[in-house]
Amino acid sequence: MGWRGVREVPTRKGASVMRRAGSLAIGALFALAFAAGAQAQATKPQLRVLAAASLTEVVAELGERFEEASLQTSFAASSELARQIGDGAPADVFLSASPEWTAFLREKGALSGEPIVFASNRLVCIAPRGSALVAKGPKDLAALAAALAAGDLVAIADAGVPAGEYARESIAAAGLSDRLRPLLVGRKDVRAVLQSVESAEMNAGFVYATDARVADVAVLFALDPKTHAPIAYEAAVVRASDQRALAEQFLTFLRSAAARAVLTEAGFASAAR
Repeated sequence: MGWRGVREVPTRKGASVMRRAGSLAIGALFALAFAAGAQAQATKPQLRVLAAASLTEVVAELGERFEEASLQTSFAASSELARQIGDGAPADVFLSASPEWTAFLREKGALSGEPIVFASNRLVCIAPRGSALVAKGPKDLAALAAALAAGDLVAIADAGVPAGEYARESIAAAGLSDRLRPLLVGRKDVRAVLQSVESAEMNAGFVYATDARVADVAVLFALDPKTHAPIAYEAAVVRASDQRALAEQFLTFLRSAAARAVLTEAGFASAAR
C-alpha cells in the first residue's frame, strides 16, 4: 500500500498567526493607498476661492470634481469678500452672488478678464417649522405683512449683501417698505439669516431657495423674480492671483456639463454662458 500525501492542518496558534499576517498585509495595502492618495492631494496646486456664503456646500462639491487643483475656500457675504479683495486679500477666484460686486472690483482694476455668469437662484421667505406664521400660510409679501403679529421679527441680510438687496427691492416693489422696515433685523450674510430662522430666533426671513434646502425650515413662498434684479452668480479671476492660468481653468470648468450637473443637483438654475 503506497503512501498517501499528508495534508498539514494548521494548529489554532498557526491559524491565528496566519490570520494576523493576512490582516497586517491588507492593512499595509490600505495604508499605502491612503498615503498615495494623500500625497497626490498634497502635490496638487492650491486655488484660493473666495465665494458667497450661499455657495458653501456646492463649492465643496465642485472642488471634488475639479481635478487640476485643490480649493482653499473662504465664504462670506459677496460685499465683504469684494472689499477684502479690493484691499489686497490674497485670492485667485471670486464667486459673487451679484454682478454688483464683480463690477465693484472691475472698477478698481482688481480683476483679470471678464466675469462669467455660472448660475442663478430664487429668493424665498422662510419661517421656523411649526410656527404660528406657517399655520397662517402667507403666499406673498402682502399676506406676510398682514400675518405678522406685534413683536414679530423678520431676518434680512445687511445692506449691501446681495440677498438682502434683492429682498429690499421686492419689498419696495410691493409698496411695503414702511410697513415692514420696523420688523426687519439685519444679519451679516444669508447664512446668518438662515440660522436665526431655523433656531426660531426670528419669525421669518429672506434667503435663497438653495439655502432653504440645507436647513430645517418651512418655505412660505417665493418672491416674484420680476420684483428684483436677476439673481446672477458671477465668477472672476483676481488680477493679483499667482495662479491665473489655473484660475481661468476653473472658470472654464464652471461652464462644463459636469459643473452644471452639480449646480442643478444643489438647486441652482444653470446660467452658464
